[in-house]
Parts: sequence; structure tokens; C-alpha cells
Amino acid sequence: MAKAGNFHFVRSTKVKASEVLSSKGGSIWNSCAATFSRIDALCGEGASRVFAEPNVKREDGGDLLNVAWFGSYDDDPKEMGAIDRAKLSRIEEDLIQRLEALRPALRDPEIGDTVAAMLNVYGDNSIMAVGEHAILTNWGALPLEATSSEAAYAKHTDGTIGRFLKTDMAARLPGKPWANSGNIEPRDQPPGRRDIPPSAHRGPMLSPPPPVALAPRPVRWWVPAALVAFFGAILVYTAWPGNLVYETASPADQGVLSQLATDNEKLAQNITDLKAEFVKDACAIDPRLVGLPPREAAQTQNPPAGQQGDAQ
Repeated sequence: MAKAGNFHFVRSTKVKASEVLSSKGGSIWNSCAATFSRIDALCGEGASRVFAEPNVKREDGGDLLNVAWFGSYDDDPKEMGAIDRAKLSRIEEDLIQRLEALRPALRDPEIGDTVAAMLNVYGDNSIMAVGEHAILTNWGALPLEATSSEAAYAKHTDGTIGRFLKTDMAARLPGKPWANSGNIEPRDQPPGRRDIPPSAHRGPMLSPPPPVALAPRPVRWWVPAALVAFFGAILVYTAWPGNLVYETASPADQGVLSQLATDNEKLAQNITDLKAEFVKDACAIDPRLVGLPPREAAQTQNPPAGQQGDAQ
């Protein structure tokens, strides 16, 4: 049964009993409750939650184990390959930090070897995402081909848990001197120099070089002098007689001006006559203003009807 706190189902798997790693004469799954408690005591409360808790049931008459894995996070579990890229980056960073928090347990003489064996996972799909947290299932178990040689073990570790471990942390195979370090360089040391203390590669202390006296830079006096000469030449050119000649206006034709003056006088007279006629009765207006003959000429050309009869 899952211990108090690890009662949220994550997944179920099938593993052969011979594929589960052993430590101190027994399967590391049998004593996981005590190991979890020791991890929390050394690394902080909740540090063991990176490992799901196995509930093992052996199939009748066989070597196959049915394992139900339980965790402490109440959320939908998903495989790492089934989540989007942005969330995957957060889950992987969470796993790196939580594995790094296991350093005190890895150094502990009581459970150090057991925790190093627990870092082995059966396959890449053994790492699950539950909400925003990473959790390990099928931990402490390896396929038989991964334990056939040291090279096979290193290849398997590099493809699974190794890419989430720092280079100064290692998964170990119990009973053999095989240990495979992680692939992430610690941030506080440059790559390839993690075993060398900082003082060992600094080199000898050198005194600062004496100050070098710089030669004074020449004053570029010719720049303002050239500008003054340029603008002075422009002023001389514009002031020199004959350089800037403007076309004089030709005198206007006097005949044209006289004709315009006569037309203006006639127009002014017509305006004056029109204003004088506006105050008269309609029948008294002079017809010549609208282009008709004088009223006396019109009467002579068209006598009244009675006078026309007498004349006949």
C-alpha cells in the first residue's frame, strides 16, 4: 500500500522481478518507505516526492510483476512526449532541480548507495509529468541488456536520467563499480574544469602594466580655416558687380494703357447712369441702357393705331 501522502494513482507497469535492482540483500522497492523518510530528513520535506511509490503484485506462477505507481500530486499524469514544448521546458527544469536536491542523500553513508541505485530508470518513458512536476516511475529497475556491460549501462543512462543530472552526480549499479555521471555542467564551474579548484587555474598574479603616456593629438586648425575661406568666397562672389544681374521690367505700351483708361471711364459712366435709372419708374427708364432705340424714335416708327387709320 502507498504510504500516507502518496495516494494519487500515476500509472501501472509490468516489470520482471529479475530487472529490479537489489541493495543490501533485497529489492530496493521493499524498503522504499524507510528510504523516503530518510531522504526527507536529509534533503528537506517533500524531497522524496520525485520518486513515485510502487505497489507491487506478482503474477501467479511467473517472474512478472504488476506495479501500480502512486504519487502525492493530484493532477492528470502525462508522458513527457505528450506535453507542449513550453510546459516540457518547465517540467525538465523542475526535475533537474529536484534531483540536485538529493545531494545530501547521495553522500549519506546509510542510504547513499540505495539512492544512487534509485536514480536508474527502466526507460525514457519512465519519467512522467504530473501537473507542473516531474515524477519518476519504474525507478530502480533496468532492462537486462542495460546491465550486460559497462558500455551498455552508460549508453542507457545517458539516454534516460543522465540528461537531468549534474556532472558531479552519478547513478550507480549495485554490486558493480559502474557509475555514470550526468550531462549537465554545474553552473558555478566552467566545463571540463570541475575537478580543479578555482585557485589552481588562475595563474600567477601579475602587476598592472605601467601607464603609457599618450602623445598629444595635433590640433586640426585647418578645418575651421577652410570653412571660413569657403563662406568668404561666397560673400565676395555675391558682392562683386555684374555677378548677380536681374532683368529689368520693360516699360508698358502707352497705347494699351490709354485704351484701358478710356474703357474704365466708360464703365464708370455706365455704372453712374444705371444707378440714376434705378430710382425711376419702369416706364421712365431710358431704353438705350439695354440696347434699345430712344423712346421718341420708337414712337415715330410705330404710330398709334388711330393715327395709322387717318393716314390711310
